[in-house]
Amino acid sequence: MRFVLFVLALLLGFSVSTAREHIDLVFSGNYGLDSMCVAKYDIKNSRNSGFTLTGLPCSALPMYDKVRIRVLNPRKDDSKKMHFSLVRPFLMIDGIYLSTNGMRTLSEMQDEVERFGIVDPLVELGYTPVLVQFPQTVRRSLLENSQSFAKMLRLINSEYWFGFDNKLQDGFVVLGVSQGGILGRYGSYLYDIARNKMTDAPIRLYSSLDSPHQGAILPLALFYTIDFWALDGGSGGAEAFRDLINGPGASGLLLYERMCKNKDCSDYSYEVNASPNRFLFGEYRKAAEYKGFPSVLIAQGQLKGTIPAHSDTFFVLNRHAKKFGSPFGRAESRLYSYLDGKTPIAHNRKYQYLDGAKEKKRTAQAFYDFIQGSTYPFAETMYNSLSDGMIKAMPDDMTEFFVSFSTGWDENSLIQKNSTFIPTTSAMDLKCNGISSITEPCAFYQNYSGFPFTNPGAKSSANAVYAVDATHPRYNEPISGRHIELPSNMKADSAVIRGLQVDMWRVLCELANYDYDYAGKKFRNENLSWYFKPGTDCMDQTKMPEFLRKGGYVQKKYFAYGRYDYNAEATESDKNVTFDLPAGWHKVAVFDNGEDLPEGTSVGFDITVNKTKGSWMKAELLLLKSKSGAGQLQLQEVSIPVDGKKHHVHWKLPANEGSLKKYHWIRLVLNSDGGNVTVANPVLTKSVEDTGKEYENADIELYPKAYKFASWTPSASVETYLEGANMGAELDFKKIGSEAYLDFKGEKSFESYKKLQIYYWPGSCQGTGVYFDSYLSGMQYLKDSATIEGDFVVKEISLSDVIDTKITHNYKKIASRLVFRSGKTDEVCLVYRILAK
Repeated sequence: MRFVLFVLALLLGFSVSTAREHIDLVFSGNYGLDSMCVAKYDIKNSRNSGFTLTGLPCSALPMYDKVRIRVLNPRKDDSKKMHFSLVRPFLMIDGIYLSTNGMRTLSEMQDEVERFGIVDPLVELGYTPVLVQFPQTVRRSLLENSQSFAKMLRLINSEYWFGFDNKLQDGFVVLGVSQGGILGRYGSYLYDIARNKMTDAPIRLYSSLDSPHQGAILPLALFYTIDFWALDGGSGGAEAFRDLINGPGASGLLLYERMCKNKDCSDYSYEVNASPNRFLFGEYRKAAEYKGFPSVLIAQGQLKGTIPAHSDTFFVLNRHAKKFGSPFGRAESRLYSYLDGKTPIAHNRKYQYLDGAKEKKRTAQAFYDFIQGSTYPFAETMYNSLSDGMIKAMPDDMTEFFVSFSTGWDENSLIQKNSTFIPTTSAMDLKCNGISSITEPCAFYQNYSGFPFTNPGAKSSANAVYAVDATHPRYNEPISGRHIELPSNMKADSAVIRGLQVDMWRVLCELANYDYDYAGKKFRNENLSWYFKPGTDCMDQTKMPEFLRKGGYVQKKYFAYGRYDYNAEATESDKNVTFDLPAGWHKVAVFDNGEDLPEGTSVGFDITVNKTKGSWMKAELLLLKSKSGAGQLQLQEVSIPVDGKKHHVHWKLPANEGSLKKYHWIRLVLNSDGGNVTVANPVLTKSVEDTGKEYENADIELYPKAYKFASWTPSASVETYLEGANMGAELDFKKIGSEAYLDFKGEKSFESYKKLQIYYWPGSCQGTGVYFDSYLSGMQYLKDSATIEGDFVVKEISLSDVIDTKITHNYKKIASRLVFRSGKTDEVCLVYRILAK
């Protein structure tokens, strides 16, 4: 009897454009790090397209243990051998591919992650998405592929072939999907226990999406059915698939294991085996219990504490071929899920007139078929394969040796399509009374009520775990959704889409929480501050950024008009604009939005300092009502590393309603010792969140204790002033409009203060006014209403008069600099002390 090829792919492919800029690499080698091969990936000729660290050609190494990666949106870096560098690599590890037909490709994986809606958000947040794929996920063991992943991390960390910017601070972020979560967790563990903590990149966060940390489930009857048709039924397809699930990479994930009862294993049964002799339940637990880096586990199964309603019958197939009313051939397959241990769960029979009948019935207790967890249509897949095979073997117009037979179905029904694949407690790596939950009653009966998802403590090996709880969009479905289910129709699959959004929100929210440096009071990755607030409860979906609610779509606008002061031929149509910049503070580019700038959005640029005459450069953004500069708003100064590499800088625009009315124009300003600069990709991003950012309080004694003066314009200078025992700052202004400022080193909060007191020497500061940031219209002259206090003149100013709260965050008193501006030529202002009261 002939059967069609039996194919089961755990991750379905979708057709989505992979035109995004990327670099493919292959890592291979089994003789230690020094012999590991790295090459530009060419699926037809990858063995001959690269070298090891010691110069050995890739062709000299075995390719069995290779790892493929695709770097999306790589940052160009011609100083490296492969001409690119990684910036905050976010590694996404592919799952197992159970297929008897071909090899899964990186493009197929990219199609899926693009459809998942995660790539654009990662790029927007400043991460480099890196797709990781193991060609041999079935035939290589979990241990072997994990070891290859660890070697790959060590090689990336070495920076021999390509760069890894700021690696000690940013480190790796690892997200494993399905089997990829097992490989990523153990591989990260191997890397981390061996790395030099002073020089090597850390694992900033490990996360998994529906990974079977305590084993995966196939319907118990399915094992016996596959065995029958592979060994007794003559199905080449069933035999090929049986070989797949018996491969070490697949069988190592399954909770059931074949247990032989005699020497030739002709008598056997499939039993639950969570023995520590198995990798997943023994050696792997070292990684699961490791606390060297934070771990976040996402389950896609429901956590209701009940067995979902289901039929005990998966399917029934019974097809015959008859002549003169007598059967000349018959094929039967019946798949059930019974718990009594007495009723057969698998009944398969094949009959041919000349060969007789082959028949097997199997009786067992199928307890795990419907344990709460994400599902897969195993029964439907088997049903389709067997029914197609039976029809091909006994077609409607069957003729053998010029003899016609009548064929048909006696029984043909598919009743229960789906069953559990990844138990929820396995994906959450839950514990009951200190031991793994999968063999305990709590795996069946644990529910979401009162469960400490964000801090499970002794209930899980992870720092945070999530499942389909009552707040999840897919909780009300009668049975858990499909494992790693991707939407096929954006409208019909709205629950699937919303479920994926919640899953990714929880991962990124936890990433932001762990990225925040509480000692330094800032995110290591400053891009996160635009979308996330530290300490956010990741169960609170009201905090989800808008771009995740929109399926990962980051809404951007490119300016229709752009001109560059030091490259007269460049316009908005030029993606990259390079020019020579003289020393000093210079306006270098202007852009027109064509309408009011939207409140709360951001403006960003990619800036590269190619050559420089000094060691520093700073950028500022001016918001204007006209091209000439009317109504100027000046945003926070940003430092740009002078290292020849591209750096993305951006500013969040004021978010208060009406604060940007009539502001259409944007001016980019650079301040440096001069050099050659490239400005690229000016863009307005509309999906920035109001994160409720917290600001550090300004010091009570602003000067001289906390902050320092700096000149703002070339016609202003700052010197130290001494008179007797008193020391202060001498601000010399040569022209009207000359400016110097007290730099607060970032935005500071003045919410706890009401007044500003400026002490200065008598006879000075007669034409000097002060204001915060760009609020020139609120400037107060120091001589007006000043009083004498001892040896000094004191000007007291209400902070609400000099801070423009219409444009600050949530209308609060926030400022980054106090500007001193001259109203006359050859002005001198001698400042002794500045206090906030």
